[in-house]
Amino acid sequence: MSDTFSYKARNQFGKKQSGVIKANSPEKVASILAEQNLIPIDIKGIDSLAKPGLFGFMKGKMYESLIIFTRNLSTLYKAGIPILRALSIIKIGPAEGYFNKATAKIRDLIRSGTSLSEALGEFPDIFPSIYRSAISAGELSGKLDKILDSLSFMLEKDMELNRQIKSSVRYPVMVLLAIVAAFAVLITFVIPRFVGFYSKMGTELPAPTQALIWLNDIISNYWVIILGGMVITIFILKKIYSTSSGRLFFDKMFLNIPIFGDLIIKGNIARFAHMLQILIASGIPLVKALETLSGVIKNSQLSAEIKILSESFREGREIENLASDLHFFPDMALQMIKIGTESGALESMLSEVANHYTQEVEYKSRHLTALLEPILTIVLGIFVLIVALAIFLPMWNLISAFRK
Repeated sequence: MSDTFSYKARNQFGKKQSGVIKANSPEKVASILAEQNLIPIDIKGIDSLAKPGLFGFMKGKMYESLIIFTRNLSTLYKAGIPILRALSIIKIGPAEGYFNKATAKIRDLIRSGTSLSEALGEFPDIFPSIYRSAISAGELSGKLDKILDSLSFMLEKDMELNRQIKSSVRYPVMVLLAIVAAFAVLITFVIPRFVGFYSKMGTELPAPTQALIWLNDIISNYWVIILGGMVITIFILKKIYSTSSGRLFFDKMFLNIPIFGDLIIKGNIARFAHMLQILIASGIPLVKALETLSGVIKNSQLSAEIKILSESFREGREIENLASDLHFFPDMALQMIKIGTESGALESMLSEVANHYTQEVEYKSRHLTALLEPILTIVLGIFVLIVALAIFLPMWNLISAFRK
């Protein structure tokens, strides 16, 4: 059963409100809403499994709001402004927007005696568990200013990587879409006209042209079945991905994709090192920090390998013996973590790991178009060859027929 629920409710004045609550059951959600003097209208479960993008660190607008919120809170707190006052000052987006309502609720909870980390826990859709864990550790250790600053830096780096990858992927995607569109126009409008013209001339059409005619007939006569099959296939794949074994299979497959797989691994390891550094700096023990991160990393294969790493530290096993169990976790990162734990300089080593893999992702994303050019050239060449054979071979046959 889902442990996250979206709700629609009315307040005592009849005004509609909506949001997301983490709870064990719809009844618990209704109870929480009742405590807030809200009358539930609709409560729906949300799939608790994360739905990451291909790279595992793609972000939406809510993430951008979280970055602004963290940076503002860090600045105000370091300036000596109390948390309650800082939360009153911070406004993000529309005045009646969801984020501002959440901030107001968090402020009310803190005023009633709740800690900041516990108050943030009321909105798991905005503040992920790793974020709340870091804040909680910062409160306990008295290093909240340092933790907020580190979180701001990590979130901004994460978003920057996301934007670079989106920018790099845009050109190849546009090329592929243009090829698909051109191919659709070819088999829908161009090839059928060839059929009518050449059938009158009594000229036999070559195999490439006949293949495209056959494809056009299939699409024209069975498009409903094809569309239905695509919808059913997508539905089945989503259902498979919603299971732990299915998700593990697909996530492992993503990591084996040429070029992109390496980008996914390095992006997630950079993010992992940043977050682990923050947790260690806030005073959380290494094993506990690794356990927390194993549930946060979006790619389930990498998450499973981090869990193995956590168990090895708990049991006191040598890291060198993990090579056979960690198929995708980079050996360099593993060795640097080992050196950091042995030398007592784990924080600085994690910073080096994070910076190294961040630079690797930045470099690869900037040169992604160049790396994909050979593949795009081959795809474009095959398309041009098919078009040339399908269009010019019939013309050649027609000229030969006239000569005879």
